Amino acid sequence: MARVIIYRNYKLLVDKDPVIEALRIVIKSEEKLKNSQAHSITGIATQTFDSWFDGTTRKPQNATVSQAVAALGYAHDYFFDDNGNLVPHFTKKLKIDRQKAIEAQAVFFLKNHPAKKKKKKKRKTTNGHAK
Repeated sequence: MARVIIYRNYKLLVDKDPVIEALRIVIKSEEKLKNSQAHSITGIATQTFDSWFDGTTRKPQNATVSQAVAALGYAHDYFFDDNGNLVPHFTKKLKIDRQKAIEAQAVFFLKNHPAKKKKKKKRKTTNGHAK
């Protein structure tokens, strides 16, 4: 059985971290991006965005959230609501040229993820033994 942690000043919305809703606002409403477009700019897998917004991810990793918002030109920001709860929010800090960001992400990926060499398959002789 999974242990549920309840915090007094940081409320989970429908069993999901409120940072997910803040991310949805940035990516879907403010930037008007599809998950695949967000992937092209941020380098974060499309499946990760799918899991955050429509899937089972409850608490995304801070490093992944930070990469997503920073690549879009946003910074973490938090404020307290009227009930004293900490609410995550992202503030636009940089104007990002989407095409340049996509190209920069592609260059970064190719530089840091070199293509794997294919292994040669061993040829079998007619009697079933490999050469």
